[in-house]
Amino acid sequence: WLKLAPFKPTEPQPLVLPAAAIMAASNGSGQGMFQTLSGIVSSTADASARMDKFSELVKTLVGQHDIPGLKDLVDCMLAEESQFALFARPVLQQVAEQMDKLKNNELRELGLHTLEKLRGRVVSFEEEDFVIRELLSEVFQAEGDWSEAAKCLAAINLETGTRCRTPLQKAEKYVKIAELYLEDEDAVAADTFCTRAAMLMHEVQDVPLQLRFRVCHARILDSKRKFLDAASKYCDLSQQTFGGQICEGDLLQLLKCSVTCAILAPAGPQRSRVLAMLSKDERIRSVEHYEILHKMFMERLIRGSEVQKFEESLLPHQKATMADGQTVLEKAVLQHNVLAASRVYKNMRLPDLGLLLEVPADRAERIAAKMIAEQRLDGYIDQKTGIIHFDLGDENLQRWDRHIRNVCNQVNSVLLKVKEQSAMNDG
Repeated sequence: WLKLAPFKPTEPQPLVLPAAAIMAASNGSGQGMFQTLSGIVSSTADASARMDKFSELVKTLVGQHDIPGLKDLVDCMLAEESQFALFARPVLQQVAEQMDKLKNNELRELGLHTLEKLRGRVVSFEEEDFVIRELLSEVFQAEGDWSEAAKCLAAINLETGTRCRTPLQKAEKYVKIAELYLEDEDAVAADTFCTRAAMLMHEVQDVPLQLRFRVCHARILDSKRKFLDAASKYCDLSQQTFGGQICEGDLLQLLKCSVTCAILAPAGPQRSRVLAMLSKDERIRSVEHYEILHKMFMERLIRGSEVQKFEESLLPHQKATMADGQTVLEKAVLQHNVLAASRVYKNMRLPDLGLLLEVPADRAERIAAKMIAEQRLDGYIDQKTGIIHFDLGDENLQRWDRHIRNVCNQVNSVLLKVKEQSAMNDG
């Protein structure tokens, strides 16, 4: 009988990917990559050893900046009925984590290719899709393509994904997307994501993020040309210190934005209240365009030549021409001058009002009539005689109003002192 020698197990081989296999994978040929991956799978039955070799292949391709090879690797992993499907997710995770080592143009090419291949299969690769989109968004931001950067982040599934994200994480992403759309002057899209963030902000305690959200909301109002509301929001933000977490320069910039929006806002009692708040701020004299703001607050006439420098500092949406052919600034200055004239004159002929406003008489009449109809100007127009009458109100009634206002202010002062005294006693 034939006697067999006893079985001796072989020693495990070191996990080294042959240089020839790497070269075959990096030659830009999809067939070469398939052979390389097949060689890794057949080289060992140990799944951990296979994964180590896959990781080494990814690091080598990234180190060589071999974008065609990396694209072939992605194609093989995501092919229909791929024999490498078991390793698709960990390998793509390795690719996503290593992509930040590539140059911007290389990252953009590989990232867009991978996202195209993941289309329709994102549910299985949510985390990899998230990482790649974040990196791509940073590339688009570096290139100044704000719209594409926003769209990249907007496509991330934050609400119904398998990964549970905190309200802070979701709110931060929504605010970031809104900020990017605002950089692209797309206030409508920005408003959509700002509204989503608003539904989460009550659960967020992060002070800088709360400030970013509120600034974003003010900027949306500004972009939609709701200048009165935007001026009020900016003014409120500029007067809060947030426990010293916000630098003085940023607060001063918010104050400047408030001044700009207040100047562009329609003339009337509401704007007068915002102008009064701004004028009381101790920093207001250091803000650019303070002179125009001060004239508006004091209800003095402003000439067209005085606002030329201010007009040059406006953003594109603030220079927009309205349906009546006027720019926002022209309309705001004309309405202010009508209000200023009403403080000086009891009545005047419409041609004289036109000369004062530096516009034709019929246009001056239309402006004044609209302000009277919207209750932003007290008075009436006698079209038969061509005279506008400014109603300054009953002097006795105004005096009585001032007395009531003074009493209310004194009561507020007493209440504040009582609160301060109570806080000191409790301390």
